[in-house]
Amino acid sequence: MKYINSSILLVVMMSLAACGGSSSKGSSSNNAGPVGGDIVDETPSGETPTDETPDGETPTGETPDGETPVGETPGGETPGEVTEPIAVRMILIGDGGSGSAGAYAVGEAVAKVCAVKGCDLVLGLGDNIYESGVSSELDPQFEEKFELPFAPIDLPFYMVLGNHDNSGFFGGDGANNSNGDYQVDYHYRDALHPDQPRQTQRWNMPARYYRVAKGGDAAAPLLELFAVDSNQVAGGFPDSDENFSYNSYGLAQAQWLKDAMANSKAKWKIAFAHHPYISNGSHGNAGNYDGVPGFVAPVLAGSRYKAFLEETICDKADFFFAGHDHDLQWLMPVASCGKTGFVVSGAASKTRSLENRDDNAVYYEKGDSYGFVWVEIKGDKMLGEVYQVDPDDAALGLGSFSAPQPAFRREQTQMAAVGLPESDGFTNPLEGESDFDVNDQEGNLDPVQAQFAAGFAGLAAAIPEENMAGVVAAVGQSGNALLEVVDSLISGLQGAATEQNPELVLAGGERASQALLYALQNLQSAIPAPSAGGLPAPFDQLAAALEQFSGEAGSEDDVTSADLRSLTDPLNNLAANIQGIVDSIEEEGGSVPVAGGALSLLSELLFDVTRVIDAVGNVSSSELGQVLVSTTDDLLSNLLLKVVPIEEFAPAEVSNAIGLGPDFISSGLLLVVREVTYTLDTTVLQSLLQGLGGLPLPGLGGLLDGLSGLGG
Repeated sequence: MKYINSSILLVVMMSLAACGGSSSKGSSSNNAGPVGGDIVDETPSGETPTDETPDGETPTGETPDGETPVGETPGGETPGEVTEPIAVRMILIGDGGSGSAGAYAVGEAVAKVCAVKGCDLVLGLGDNIYESGVSSELDPQFEEKFELPFAPIDLPFYMVLGNHDNSGFFGGDGANNSNGDYQVDYHYRDALHPDQPRQTQRWNMPARYYRVAKGGDAAAPLLELFAVDSNQVAGGFPDSDENFSYNSYGLAQAQWLKDAMANSKAKWKIAFAHHPYISNGSHGNAGNYDGVPGFVAPVLAGSRYKAFLEETICDKADFFFAGHDHDLQWLMPVASCGKTGFVVSGAASKTRSLENRDDNAVYYEKGDSYGFVWVEIKGDKMLGEVYQVDPDDAALGLGSFSAPQPAFRREQTQMAAVGLPESDGFTNPLEGESDFDVNDQEGNLDPVQAQFAAGFAGLAAAIPEENMAGVVAAVGQSGNALLEVVDSLISGLQGAATEQNPELVLAGGERASQALLYALQNLQSAIPAPSAGGLPAPFDQLAAALEQFSGEAGSEDDVTSADLRSLTDPLNNLAANIQGIVDSIEEEGGSVPVAGGALSLLSELLFDVTRVIDAVGNVSSSELGQVLVSTTDDLLSNLLLKVVPIEEFAPAEVSNAIGLGPDFISSGLLLVVREVTYTLDTTVLQSLLQGLGGLPLPGLGGLLDGLSGLGG
C-alpha cells in the first residue's frame, strides 16, 4: 500500500506534535529555553488533512494529559523567567541503512554525545535501507537496519530518500521511485496495520518531500527544515513511471520548495537531501557526478539537479545538508550558491575515501571513517561538531563518554544573502549560456551563416511593425544558430578524424548543444508580452509551441545516444507546430506573408537539423562521413528553396527598402551554398572517410549526449 487517506494522516500528525520536541537524556539541562510551536507540513502530494480524528485521538488544538500546550512553558516557568535563548540541536547521519557494525557503533556514539551535549532530533540523509530499499511497509529490514542499529537514540528521525531506497534493476540505480513510497508508508504503519505496529515512533517521513519547524512558536520559529526528494531530480537512471517525470513530479517539487522557502517565517532555513550540491567525495559535484561531464550526459552527471538547487535553495537556505558520499565534509560556500553553506555526512554505516575530483574548498573533511555531525542553532549562531566513530575502540573514538571530543568544531554567525539573481534554469529548460557566441569559432558553414544572418537582419529592419520585425529577426538569429549546430557536429568529427582524438568529438557535441539552446532561447525571447501588444493571430500561438517543447524536452531522462528520441521527437513536434501556425495564416497583405515564410523556413531547418542529429546517432563510424555530408547537403538545398517564397511575397516597400532587388537573400545564399557544398563533398568527406574508421566507438558515442541537456 502506498500513501494513505487523510484521516490516517492526522493520526500521525498528532503523534508527531507530541514527539517533535522530545530530546535525549541530558538535553533538558542543556536546553533551558522553552521549545514549542513545532510546525509540521506533512501532507503527501494531493492529500489534505481533515479536521476529524479517530476514536481516542486528541482533537486538533487540544493537548493530551501531561503535554504542554503551545506557547506555554514546562515546569511552571513563565516566559519572563527565561534568560537562555531558544536552541535547536540536531544530529546529521546519512547512508545509515546497512545494519553494519559501523551503524551500531554510530548509534551508540550519537546517544553518548547527545547525553552530554543535548539533542532534539536527527536528520536521516537518505540511503536508509541498503542495498535496494524495502518491498513493503512491513519489510523486516526496517527493524534490522533502522530500529535496532539506532535503538540507543531516543529522538525523532526526519528522513529523506536516497538512490538505494528507490532501486529498480539493481541496488542504487534510483530507477524505481515508487519503491521509495514504502518508506513513506512506514511512517503510517501503525494506522495501516494496527496489529503490526512499529517498534518505535522515531521514523518520520510524512511525504517524499515536506517541511518541519522547530523552536519558538508558529508565528516565528527559530528554524525550519525542508526535506527534499533529490532522487527523481538527481537520479542517474531513468524511471519509466510517468508519476515521477520531470513534468508531473520534478516541476511540482521545485514549485513547492520555492514557495515554501519564500513564505517561511523561520529565522534559519535549512534544506536537506541525499545528493550533495558540492562534494570532495567519490561522487563529486552536481553537474560532474562520478566524473561524467555535464555536456556528455547531463542527467547522469547531475546537471539538472544542480539547476534545481540553484533555483530553489541557493542563497535562500542558510545550509544544505546531504549524504551520498560516505565521508564527513564541512565545505565552504561557493559563488554559484550564494550564502548557503554545505555539510556532507554520509558515514553512518559505510565508509569511503575522499577523491577531491572537484577540489572544493573545505573547513574540514575526513574519509575512511564512520561518523556524524552534531549541530546547534541558537539565536544568530550556528555551532557544529564533527565526530569520528571507531567501532573497535572502547570509547568508540570519542575519547571519553563523559566528555566526547569532536574531530572538528566550527561556530559561525548567520550570513546575509549575497543577492544572487533569480534562476529558472530548472523550470525553464531553454535557459542556455548567456554569453554563447554563435560566430566565435570557424567552421565549414561560416559563409552560409554570414550570408543568412545578414539577409535576415536586413529583412527585419525593413518591416515596419515592431513585433513582427522582432519575429523575423529572431528567425534569422535562431536559424544561424541551428546552422551552427550542424557545423559544430561536422567540425568536431572532422577534427577527431584528422587528429585521431575522440575528445574533439565531445567538444563538438558540447558546442552543438549550446547552439541549439541559443537558437530556441532567441526565438522565445522575441515573443512580446501581451502587455506589449503581443503578436497577431495565428503568430500568438508561437509561445504555446515553445512551452510544449520545453515540457517534452525536459521530461526525458534517457541520456544515452542510442535512443535519440529524447531529443528528436520534441524537436520534430516543435517544427510541426510552427508549420501548423504558418498553415493557418489567412491574411495575404503587408508583412504577414514575410513573417510566415520566415517561420516556415525555421520549421524546415528544425526538421533538417533533427535529421542530421538522428542520422549521426544511428549509423556506424564507417558510414558516418557519407551520411553527415549528404544530410547537410539536403539541409542547404532546402534552405534555398524556403528563402524563395519569402522574397516572392515580400511587399515592394520591403524589398525596395533593402535595395537589393527581388532576390535579395537567395542570390547571395546561392553563391556561398555552391562553394560550401563543394567543400563538403570533397575535402570534408574525404577526411571523414579516411579518419573515422580508426576511432573508438565510445568516443563517437558521446557526440550527441550533450544535445540531450535541454532538460537541465
